[in-house]
Amino acid sequence: MLCLEALSRLGSSMPGTARLELPLFETDTPDRCDLGGLGITFRDSKDLPIHGWYPYVEGFSAAFIRNRLSGLRSRKGSLYDPFGGSGTVNVEASHHGVNSSFSELNPFMRLVAETKTSSVIWARKNMKAVTAVSRQFNAYLASKHFQSDCLSIDLSAYERAFPERDFFEEQHIRELLAAKMAAEDFCGTSKQLYSIILLAISSELVSCSNMTRRADLRRRKPGEYKNRIVDVRKSVSSKLTRMISDITKISGDLSEVNFVSNDARKLDPIHEGRFDEIITSPPYLNGTNYFRNTKIELWFTGFIESENDLPAFNASCVACGINNVSKSKKVSYTNENIQKITSLLKESGGDQRIARLVELYFSDMHDVVQSCHRYLKKDGAMSLDIGDSKFYGVYVPVDQLLAEMCKELGFELIDSVLIARRHSRDKTPLKQVEIILKKVH
Repeated sequence: MLCLEALSRLGSSMPGTARLELPLFETDTPDRCDLGGLGITFRDSKDLPIHGWYPYVEGFSAAFIRNRLSGLRSRKGSLYDPFGGSGTVNVEASHHGVNSSFSELNPFMRLVAETKTSSVIWARKNMKAVTAVSRQFNAYLASKHFQSDCLSIDLSAYERAFPERDFFEEQHIRELLAAKMAAEDFCGTSKQLYSIILLAISSELVSCSNMTRRADLRRRKPGEYKNRIVDVRKSVSSKLTRMISDITKISGDLSEVNFVSNDARKLDPIHEGRFDEIITSPPYLNGTNYFRNTKIELWFTGFIESENDLPAFNASCVACGINNVSKSKKVSYTNENIQKITSLLKESGGDQRIARLVELYFSDMHDVVQSCHRYLKKDGAMSLDIGDSKFYGVYVPVDQLLAEMCKELGFELIDSVLIARRHSRDKTPLKQVEIILKKVH
């Protein structure tokens, strides 16, 4: 077992934090940042071409990925992201001559990633048709025909999906659904073109609703965005125009992007020993419900019929929030350090499901790391962006526990870099760390 001493010192420095008398690292986690001031959140990507097509608060920083690709590109390697999300890693790889692949369990986020990569590659080869159809579609949105077509939209599917939830004003959901129906007609059999227009509409769903998305999707508070005026037609038309403009401005060839699997925990033998590098940001152990946050988009794009379908997704993903905890899920991996933390959580008097959540999280991540190890070539590198957590006064050094697990599975810890300082809800200092590893056996 690894023996890094930082945990007991770090835990003891946090007021009200349970201290583990347990060494985890041989040296302190570096209190530095060597990324040139780069963060790795989506905030600096939302206004960038392609990346900004869909606002994904959990996403990577494009600048961070670009920085990491510089070494890989020189040897024309191949890249894998087991938690593809909105496709930031793959978009950057595609635009910088690196073939890449990804896994993603959320089908809407897979749609986002594939639209920003594969559909863009297709669109550049069919730019004349793409431009013509987008102009026709935008003209239709501005026409009286669109206004009259909205009146005949059937809202029964929406009402069944979200009964008495009032997520949208009636006129706005009618316009969004009418735009989607028109996209199907305008695009015909072209799945790639349809995905582009569908994403243009879907990316504006929350901004055209009574909801808002910060860390989580929630209803807007009284007076919040009080000066906002919802104009569905203008929002969708502007987004589609921006997307087409972004595509026309791309120069050079784009490298292909492939989808590996829904679930990064399940190994696909065909990809064993295929990748030179893995860059990813696993789900944080912080309670974020990645499916609830996109439930409106999941329904709109046809991946769920109602909120009743969400529990199946929650049960199938890496356990990172309380909604992922179930008695039926089995813990297939643990170690002494994880057990000490879960014991403290059980003794804390808080929600007993949190201890179970921690057990399940590291068990699921063990399966992910095991698959990643087999996907990498020998001496391949893996970079994990991860944050630590605290529950009921018990500090969980997620980065250190993952580094320990990776060593057990055949990785060597090359570096651990402090990227950003964070805070828990009770203002406890936390951190965001990049763990850099190499496959050694």
